[in-house]
Amino acid sequence: MPPLRQPKVEPLPPGIDLTNKTAIVTGATAGIGLELSRQLLNLNLSTLILAVRNVPKGEEVRKSLAVINPKAVVQVMKLDMTDYASVKAFAETFKSKHDKLHLLMLNAGISDINFELAPTGHEKNFQVNYLSNVFLTLLLLPALEHTAELEGAPTRIAWTGSRMHWQTSLASKVPLKKDEDIFEHFDTPGVIPSLTRYGDTKLLVLLFQHELATRYPPKKVIINHFCPGMVDTSLTDVLPVYIRLPALMLKALRARSVDKAGWIGLNAALVVGDETHGQLLGDKEVAELGDFVPSEEGLRIRKLLWDETVEEMRGLTQLPSWME
Repeated sequence: MPPLRQPKVEPLPPGIDLTNKTAIVTGATAGIGLELSRQLLNLNLSTLILAVRNVPKGEEVRKSLAVINPKAVVQVMKLDMTDYASVKAFAETFKSKHDKLHLLMLNAGISDINFELAPTGHEKNFQVNYLSNVFLTLLLLPALEHTAELEGAPTRIAWTGSRMHWQTSLASKVPLKKDEDIFEHFDTPGVIPSLTRYGDTKLLVLLFQHELATRYPPKKVIINHFCPGMVDTSLTDVLPVYIRLPALMLKALRARSVDKAGWIGLNAALVVGDETHGQLLGDKEVAELGDFVPSEEGLRIRKLLWDETVEEMRGLTQLPSWME
């Protein structure tokens, strides 16, 4: 049982100025993504790309954000994370219009408890929370590296993660069989318990970044992920009533306001250094890992996940040499 009160979170340090910087925020029309967008503009960000599934809603958000920083260029671009074709089209459109990219905030995510396949053939949570984010990272990494080379400073990728990886079903409820693929495990109906699916996909994010950090140094791009804690957003709205009502009561007692979640996200994206490369930040510090992650089985699954992810991505794009 977590403590009733979450630790206090301080605002970002003064003096951060994002003039002449370009950032992408995925899942930017509501919740943490919208708050990240607001705060970036308040830090004088010059160009903000709202990567959204619902373009009309994105345009409404763009208009509301314009008053924060009238000098900024705020653009809405279509991004459907359930579909590899949409991810590729988004990246190509961005690169055709922009020469630089300083920050990629991978915030888009879902917590659907009903099993459903995405157009890619993969389970929807698995696709949105993990696979499409890996694909988008690979497609935009050259732009981030190029910007770092031009400006002589690392650029950033910050991914919204979760401490719910502690509750992974892979640890005991539904362990991976010795001859079973991870993709098969996640894509088979009835295997992953519905209420652990979100945390299980966030475990994959953590394992992927841990392995990435052993292969890709943070000289040009610092890549990390952060857990904002329990936040007062609509993520729990998809839960069944018998779970949603207790969750709402707990949120009323314990949840952080969304502005504090924004501070946590931008701390990961703008403040901390390369010591956080490949790491999960819980609030503003590197988070304690669950027992499963460093275990023999956790390390086996990490390697297996990497190999299967490489094979999946190889069919979609040319891979950098460090992935092979």
